[in-house]
Amino acid sequence: MMKPAVTPPPPGLFTKKNGIFVLVVLALAGLMFFFMSKSHDQPLEEENAPAPAVSQVKVVPVVSKTLFREDQLPGEINAYQDVLVYPKVPGFVQWIGVDRGSVVKKGQVMVRMYAPEYLARRNEALARIAAAKASLAAEESRLEDIKAELKKRQANLLSDQSTYQRVYTASLVPGVIADNDVVQWSQSVQQDQQDVNTFIKRVNAKNQEVGMRKQEVEAEVRAYESFSDFASYLEITAPFDGYVTERKMHVGSFVGPDGTGAYPPICRIKQLDLLRIVAPVPEIDTAGVTVGSPVKFSVSSFPGQMFTGSVARISNDLDKDTRTMPVELNYFNPSYSVLPGMFCKVYWPTHKPSQSLFVPDTAVVSTPLTTFVCKVEKGTADGKGTVDWVTVRKGQIMDGMVEVFGNIHEGDLVAKQGSEELQNQSRVEPVVAPETKPISVQPDKASAPNG
Repeated sequence: MMKPAVTPPPPGLFTKKNGIFVLVVLALAGLMFFFMSKSHDQPLEEENAPAPAVSQVKVVPVVSKTLFREDQLPGEINAYQDVLVYPKVPGFVQWIGVDRGSVVKKGQVMVRMYAPEYLARRNEALARIAAAKASLAAEESRLEDIKAELKKRQANLLSDQSTYQRVYTASLVPGVIADNDVVQWSQSVQQDQQDVNTFIKRVNAKNQEVGMRKQEVEAEVRAYESFSDFASYLEITAPFDGYVTERKMHVGSFVGPDGTGAYPPICRIKQLDLLRIVAPVPEIDTAGVTVGSPVKFSVSSFPGQMFTGSVARISNDLDKDTRTMPVELNYFNPSYSVLPGMFCKVYWPTHKPSQSLFVPDTAVVSTPLTTFVCKVEKGTADGKGTVDWVTVRKGQIMDGMVEVFGNIHEGDLVAKQGSEELQNQSRVEPVVAPETKPISVQPDKASAPNG
């Protein structure tokens, strides 16, 4: 008889593998509990723990300096005098003795002109003067005749008056002179007196007429003198010592004064031995401009060479668009080495009469809201300090340092490398940074001849 098959029981929860896992978990839990209990039993040492380390900050002192630097400004070179030559009267060019490149002296005749209509009018003026003088001579002759006749009348008056006095005296004796004779002589004296008065009036009238003739002669002479001056206008001379840079007209060309028609100039003259260097000085630098100060400049035609001019004219007026003030330098250029029209670099010396405070440009922190420096106030003997944000206003830059204005004084220590990471009122250990001399690039000191 066969035995029924025995089915093995299903595996339970507590198998060998599960038992090992449970033991490992319990061991780990015991270890964690042990370390936690040990740390809990130890006394707190926070009060005895060392304070957190204070960061070191390089600081530099605020220094007081006089601003002085050389700024490179674009310059423009112009001739000291620049003239377009026009004639004073219209006419034809008869002769021209200069051309482009000619050197002229003041008063040198450059052009001769011919104007036939003005010559004819000059001759007419001469004829009118001759006619006026002849008329004046005739009137003066008539005046002399009237004066001579007046003298005769005056002589007759005196003679008749003398005779009348003698006749009248004799008539006082009865029977010597008839009364009719006395009356006749009295009437003769009256007639002579009337004749004298009439000729005196004629002389006065003729004097006035002669005076009018003299005025006519003077007027004609003045009119002629204007034509005589016109003769000098036909010769055009150089207004100053200079250089002819352009020539527009030739012999036979019709020329006229500027403004009376479409007449181009005969030629153009520039003074090249003295030049104007025009530099636009920024508004912030205008306070230090003084007449007579030497200023250096250079041109691309002479690389490595420096020229020196002097401040001669200050416009004292700012350009509204560029906020600059034109300043002119004088440069003596006897060898014509520098020419008008060249562009140049002007090394403008910027300086202030008084000292101001400077810090390194890296010490100034600029944010959209404010501009400040990190001033470090030294504490007690521990050598630590407190950061204080001091609001400042930036000025000009010189040799890697920037001018600052604010509640700051010479000798104050500021962070050399300012940053918002240096929180306001935070504790730091200031370390004075070694002084480094700024490297400034000086322009080549070689000078051009006559420069």
